[in-house]
Amino acid sequence: MTSFALPASLDTRAAPALHEALLSFDGHALTLDGSQVENLGGQCLQILLAAHEAWAKHETPFAIESPSDALAAQWSAFGAPPHLLSPQGDPQ
Repeated sequence: MTSFALPASLDTRAAPALHEALLSFDGHALTLDGSQVENLGGQCLQILLAAHEAWAKHETPFAIESPSDALAAQWSAFGAPPHLLSPQGDPQ
């Protein structure tokens, strides 16, 4: 499984780079390391949720692991599915 460390700031400015990075992993099992995330914006959240859906559609493993406290809190504040941020991530 390929691993990619999410940047500390996932704000609007980071959205295009996050999108491009995720596209480069298309078709490969992917683990995202969320341990360094300090800020999560709405656009990056949408990109992460869309990526999860795309990987699930193709039955390819996709996980967001080791979420920082800030990532978990902001993820929850947006009302995003909490199971996608489990310590082990979501296998699909």
